[in-house]
Amino acid sequence: MKPVVLNHPDHLPTFFGPLTVIGTATEEIVKYRALHASNPVYARMAATQPTNVKVTQQPLLSCSKEVQQAYQTNNFDKIKAIEDKANSDLNPIYENIIKKGDSAWVKVKSSTTGEEYYMSWSNSAAVWSYTPSIRASTAQEQLEDPNAKFQAVSQFGTYSSSSDVTGTQKFDLGLPEKAIESVLSLIISQTLSSFLPEGLNFLAAQFAERLSKFAVEKGLEFFKFLVPEAWLGPVTMSIVFTLVFIGLKMLYDWLNRQYTIRVQVFNWDNKYDWQLTTQAVDNAVNPGKDKNTTKLDISIDKMSGSVTYPPDFDPKDKLDCIVYYAVIIYENDKTFARGCSFAIQAIRDKDIRKGFTYAFQCPRFSDNAQYLVGSVVEPAQFLQQASSHWTSSLSVDANSADNTPISVTMSGLQGAANNTYDVNIQINQKSK
Repeated sequence: MKPVVLNHPDHLPTFFGPLTVIGTATEEIVKYRALHASNPVYARMAATQPTNVKVTQQPLLSCSKEVQQAYQTNNFDKIKAIEDKANSDLNPIYENIIKKGDSAWVKVKSSTTGEEYYMSWSNSAAVWSYTPSIRASTAQEQLEDPNAKFQAVSQFGTYSSSSDVTGTQKFDLGLPEKAIESVLSLIISQTLSSFLPEGLNFLAAQFAERLSKFAVEKGLEFFKFLVPEAWLGPVTMSIVFTLVFIGLKMLYDWLNRQYTIRVQVFNWDNKYDWQLTTQAVDNAVNPGKDKNTTKLDISIDKMSGSVTYPPDFDPKDKLDCIVYYAVIIYENDKTFARGCSFAIQAIRDKDIRKGFTYAFQCPRFSDNAQYLVGSVVEPAQFLQQASSHWTSSLSVDANSADNTPISVTMSGLQGAANNTYDVNIQINQKSK
């Protein structure tokens, strides 16, 4: 096994083109503060009202055909092997970020485009934060977010060369004034990194607060961010995705409850977006959310034909498959002699007439069970209805009202390692 070399300038990852190392985030923060202090525009600005931060791209997986087949066929043994490879690649980087903080993030410059962004890497993996550009807000955007004169879309990405999987997500930041792209990249990387030591014990409501804090650290005292309530669900899922990626490295850092269920929803549909709207739970909780939250408000885009990466990103193998997906974690709230159950409602293109409803139960003293119908039912009602329809079949199928095939497979009935179970929901998996 090769020794893991972290952030060494002489060992820049081979899956990127020529890069120049500028310096660590710790060094760059000092420069940013001095630069902003000398900017007359910033010097004149008083504290402003908050601007919005939204998740503009739900987690997007790019993978090889081999990985795609493993997920589409629910080959859990193969999936576990893929996840173990990703964990082996990424764990040293995550642990280095937890241990060293800002100094684990390095600003690099593309020799091809001259763009600068932040990255943390080893010889087999990388995590990056990249902001391609800043543009003026549109008239509609200013109506929705009056204090935002500009918009910046920052990408947070993770790549494991051993598993042939890249995960990316995007955050749209409203800005009261222009800022250097790399500053925004650093703010995003610091914010998401700050959740790593907490594992899944995080509160999603702190996301905007931490963004604002890291902006102030760089001399941008008038940058204050707010997550609109409707976007709290997608932000929660993005933090979960950062912590979990396709493996479970950070999962075991939660409260060590009796059971953990990871639901992954893959939208293979190449024509329609799908929305996970609401949920109902019985003795189940989600990380990052209030216990009584029933809203999910998660949109999963249709299959994409392309994805933007940082300049010169060139993975060792071709990543032919690009699919949006959602990951939702459930654990039982009260652990003494109790399992947990939940129901999820999903609709196509915001049409309440077209969709499906799914329920899962993990009892304390019997086999796991599930229930799926190809119609849209209120989740609390559906969870009650499921009590007389549970099946312990590992796979269930249904067609939604528009004839979209939906299939769900769970990883086991009982006795899983760490009491952790996977549920894979496949939407129109044969569409491409």
